[in-house]
Amino acid sequence: MLIEILCQCKLNVPLRGGDLIKKPIEEVLLASEKRKRILLILLESPQEMETLLVVLGTTRSGLLPQMKMLLKSHLISKHKDSYKLTTIGRLIAKKMASFLCTAETFGGNCDYMGTHYLDFIPEPLLERLPNIGTCTIIDTNICDVFEGDEKLLENANGLKYWFEISSIVHPTFHDFYMEMADYGMEVSVIISREVYEKIRQDYYENFKEIIDLGLVSFYLYPEKLEFASFILSGDFMEFKLFTMNGIYDPKKLHICSPATFDWGKELFEYYRKQSKLIIDV
Repeated sequence: MLIEILCQCKLNVPLRGGDLIKKPIEEVLLASEKRKRILLILLESPQEMETLLVVLGTTRSGLLPQMKMLLKSHLISKHKDSYKLTTIGRLIAKKMASFLCTAETFGGNCDYMGTHYLDFIPEPLLERLPNIGTCTIIDTNICDVFEGDEKLLENANGLKYWFEISSIVHPTFHDFYMEMADYGMEVSVIISREVYEKIRQDYYENFKEIIDLGLVSFYLYPEKLEFASFILSGDFMEFKLFTMNGIYDPKKLHICSPATFDWGKELFEYYRKQSKLIIDV
């Protein structure tokens, strides 16, 4: 979308003989890191030249040619010594900011993001993922895959909820979820058919006790889950993903920010609406 917008905008550039050529606006921006930074700064608010000089760490003689190029392309306007984005400039700057944010989120972890399956996330949510916080990849081994969950539970006094979607069985799920319930947390867990059959067969009494007490809401997702697990609690969110080849990877994808809850709850509700509440085993 950003490139399409840029390609539709042309800048008249005079030649020595007085003729004009059409210079693509993508050349104006993509060829200059400084010009991109100017647009992103002005996206926040109009700025005086002196402020731009300080923020960019440059001189007036070094910045003026860049400002003139942006003025000629009608991306910014000037009043006295103050600059602001034009309507076109604001549109392009917003798209550029979104593009750079997405590139930073996925490109910064390209070895992981590019080799793991993400299509289980609905497209509107996937597009918003770069805006909710920085993704961190936590390297772990298969023996310690649940260690982080236990550490999170140790600090559960201030947590009000635990939303989980899982296609793997927590080894001490009964005690784990019951302890969260004792803290007064709202606990909701969506499990795959495979997990449901395994805990009903191997941990029937423990599972039945949890269901009968009604302290934890378990939901059965009817289809195969295309990821290992998802956890949302407080401002914290965690994914355990499969590779593109469907192989389980013990590495964890962490995101922690104030914007995490709304995004994570939407993902949880997307799967909960397709699931059935388990009221009896």
